[in-house]
Amino acid sequence: MPTSGGASGWRIVLLTVAPSVAHDFTLALRAQGHEVVALVVPAGVRGPRPLDMEGWAELGRLFESAPPSLDVLLVSERAHLAARLLALKPDLILSFFFPWKLTPEALALAPRGAINVHPSLLPKYRGPCPVGWALRDDARELGLTFHRMDATFDTGPVLVQGTLPVIDEDTEETLFEKLMRASRRLLPRTLERVARGDAGEPQVDAGATPAPFFELAYRDIDWRDTARSVHLKVRACRFAVWREGQGDARAPLQGRWVRVQRTRAWRGEDPRAAPGTLLARQGDECLVQCGDSPLWLAAYTPEEP
Repeated sequence: MPTSGGASGWRIVLLTVAPSVAHDFTLALRAQGHEVVALVVPAGVRGPRPLDMEGWAELGRLFESAPPSLDVLLVSERAHLAARLLALKPDLILSFFFPWKLTPEALALAPRGAINVHPSLLPKYRGPCPVGWALRDDARELGLTFHRMDATFDTGPVLVQGTLPVIDEDTEETLFEKLMRASRRLLPRTLERVARGDAGEPQVDAGATPAPFFELAYRDIDWRDTARSVHLKVRACRFAVWREGQGDARAPLQGRWVRVQRTRAWRGEDPRAAPGTLLARQGDECLVQCGDSPLWLAAYTPEEP
């Protein structure tokens, strides 16, 4: 079947731990005339730790999101990945939100190469936590890069890049949907360059900035900080990757610690209370005084002992 760039359909293996990627990319690639032969998922989908109950639930959502007739393969260890990919005989490997670095053997398998989608404008924010660091730095836009994979993370030649706006009201859900829309928009141009055998543009290492794991201490909210800085911290933590495992921002509230998932701005006069004072409740939300003005905690839960 004809596809972008005039190429016949390819056998494509999709590597991801994100349900939206599994669903949307499979349908988009099929619409371009390609065959997605398998979705490959690492068994430790939540990182180096064994899967907990939440992790198994997430894995279930990933399986459920896969379109009909798509095989989903669990790979227990990175060392086994090349052999599993070899059996699939892919023309192209496509990775998006996949935590493992591909071995040289895996990278050499597909005649059309291995492509990764990285949520930054590479070489900026190279590393496991690009969106978290962009939000932590109060970025007004997020980037997206389709690049060829090489022996190290996030350093291969660039094929296509794009941006998407960030506003204060964006939540984890709205930002992820913006990332998915942008990736679907950029995918056909990427396939066109791949079809031409385009090697891509080498990254300029002098412009590279790191996006490492967040330090665990960053999670803790200090109510003496400005309401905006607390808001940025809460949202950044929702996209953060921690060496110790994932975790929301956390704050002391009336003598106990709570995990904060979402905040929203206060639209009123500053009552000038002491930082950390609980000012009001509205349904499940509560209003807390920060160093300069109040802030609504729109979603929070007590922290487990």
